Formats: sequence, C-alpha cells, structure tokens
Amino acid sequence: MKSLLTLAKTLRKRIGAHYRYINTAQRNYTHDRYQELRRDSDEAVSLANYLIQHLQDRHQAVTFANAVGMPGYINLR
Repeated sequence: MKSLLTLAKTLRKRIGAHYRYINTAQRNYTHDRYQELRRDSDEAVSLANYLIQHLQDRHQAVTFANAVGMPGYINLR
C-alpha cells in the first residue's frame, strides 16, 4: 500500500502540470514545452485511471484515487 501512495504522489504532481506551466512561465513560455507537459499529464491520468479500475481491493482503489486527486474515477470501476 505504501508503494501505491508513493506512486499516487508522483502522479499527482504530473497531472495538470501543463495548466500550472501556463501560470508560471509567462515570459519563458514555449509551445513545445507545453505540449510535452500536456502529453505527460495525459499519460499520468491514463495510468491512474487504469490502476483505479484494476486494483484487486476496492479499499486500495479508493485510497489511491483520493491520494492521486481523482476521487470521482472510483465510480468507473
């Protein structure tokens, strides 16, 4: 369970990074960097969604979904 929470913490940082980039990089903004962050965010969301849907124990899935910041995705299970 501890490794799932560690993974959730890293995924949470990656999810939505492209939105945060727009707010922080006003002068150094590049479209290529934005697309890179967006692709990484989409991959993180996809991985988190997959794990939420395929974890064996529902309690672990709920805990992981809350830790990653996607609590509504537990209903797709």
